[in-house]
Amino acid sequence: MDGVFFWIKICYDTDKNGRGDPMKILSRLDDPPFRVSKGDRKIIDCIRARLTDIPRMTISEIAAASGTGEATCTRFVRKMGFAGLADFKAALAGEGAELGRYMERGNIKNSETARETAHKLLSANMIALEKTQDIICNETIDRCAALLIAADRIAFIGLGYSGIIAQDSYFKFLRIGMHCVAPRDNHTMRMLAAIMDPSDVIFAISHSGETAEILETVALARSRGLKVISLTENHPSALRAASDVSLTYIAEETPLETGSIASKIVQFFLVDLVYTEVLKNLPPSAMEKKIRTTEAVRRHKQ
Repeated sequence: MDGVFFWIKICYDTDKNGRGDPMKILSRLDDPPFRVSKGDRKIIDCIRARLTDIPRMTISEIAAASGTGEATCTRFVRKMGFAGLADFKAALAGEGAELGRYMERGNIKNSETARETAHKLLSANMIALEKTQDIICNETIDRCAALLIAADRIAFIGLGYSGIIAQDSYFKFLRIGMHCVAPRDNHTMRMLAAIMDPSDVIFAISHSGETAEILETVALARSRGLKVISLTENHPSALRAASDVSLTYIAEETPLETGSIASKIVQFFLVDLVYTEVLKNLPPSAMEKKIRTTEAVRRHKQ
């Protein structure tokens, strides 16, 4: 299926008979819970390319299509938690309706209509939110909220598109009375990191997790004993490694979608989730402050 830019991960539990129970098909199949051999990788690529065909193919056809042997296919199926290929194919076919939605996110083409592009972008946004929701860890969100509540001051930092998220986060938390800042340039970020105290928190936002200026600021902050919360795409990165708490999301982008709303909407979503958890744990006065700030802005507009 040429031009389709999406990834599927199938996570299975096995019942007492060894049959796989499909739980999620929303994350990356190329990040399975076992060591991936060269043969496994070929099968994964084949499944990704011929997702709708696999349930109708025999083991010999799958082996031929993936360039592997039947024994390799059998081992792969068992690694995925299934007693046999029939169970694997049945589970995959059973997700047909949902998988159809994911396949609608085709590569955007120059020749397509605006409505076709809109449909694909909407699908991409929905996929990003659903896949991100699937990897949310309660303990991570709770710890993030606890650090923010305990902080004397919070600095939201980000550059480019991530800077927009940082500014929005600053306004969101400011409205409930939390002491926070959101510097707009990397010089101010570094100056703040140099004078902030160990009781303060840096909330660093970077899609790649490799933005040099953000990493420099975080390194300076850590040298002063500050806690660091990061918000990045769900893959290993220098920023994640340097963080005390790591918030991650899934939002792959094709070349035509780079900088699209999909990655931003999941960033907004996670910040909003943490904000809500913070608000749930603050005294009623926090909500009263939000109401007062809303009223103050409303009166100014009048």
